[in-house]
Amino acid sequence: MRILIIGAAGFIGSHLCRYFSSQGHDVVALCRSGRVAGFSGAVFKWALGDPIPDGALKGIDCVIHLAHDFDGEKGADLTVSSTLACIAQARAARVPRQLFYSSYSAGEHAKSIYGRSKRIIERAVLESGDVIIVRPGLVIGDGGLYQRIKGIARTFPIIPLPDGGVGLVPVITIERLCEETLHLITDASVPAQANIFERQHKSLKDLVLDAAAETGKRPRILYIPSGLVVAVLRLASKLRLPLPVNVDNLEGFLANQTAVHYSTLRKEIP
Repeated sequence: MRILIIGAAGFIGSHLCRYFSSQGHDVVALCRSGRVAGFSGAVFKWALGDPIPDGALKGIDCVIHLAHDFDGEKGADLTVSSTLACIAQARAARVPRQLFYSSYSAGEHAKSIYGRSKRIIERAVLESGDVIIVRPGLVIGDGGLYQRIKGIARTFPIIPLPDGGVGLVPVITIERLCEETLHLITDASVPAQANIFERQHKSLKDLVLDAAAETGKRPRILYIPSGLVVAVLRLASKLRLPLPVNVDNLEGFLANQTAVHYSTLRKEIP
């Protein structure tokens, strides 16, 4: 198949490019830099707000929408408008299938900027019939938020966690995510909404300790009331202090504790 990946240079996108290629599929990538690490296929320079370049949609069997701008409300608005425009452009080019990567944070419980923007796009495409909504869990691998968690675990002997890390997180490995995404592209009958994460969720504490173990560390977990953590992160945001997580991340995490997240994986991960 010929697959177009929009926002291909990031953690998930680059893995998908390499995995699909290794399975014999023809991959076209769109990203700001015009380069995808470890991928030698066709790459177009593209940024949110741009139309899909001429020629990139030629012969495409599926488009995967991954791009997201994390610059607050401004970035969220740009993400929504650009993603919907690209979906419409692919639809006009008669691409038979599209995958929109959303988030398990995008339900009615969504409070974070990220979750709300994903929710807006979901509502816009849900009834179209040609766009599959994909909600991955936190992706475990060599990038993304999990990599930031590993960096914290490697650096600090004591790690403060909201409410001691009792909150639950849906997770999936990057390898399984690639496999499930290819299934959604190639199988004739797939759900309109796919929640791809393990059925057994991990506590934030266990997630951090597992990440630490990968670096050979065993940090102590410090209990901090979640309200206090939110207040500290809000202050850090106002002071423009660079931190590995921000208040939007935490508010999304806390809101997720109020919702039920059902997995649609084809079978339990071995």
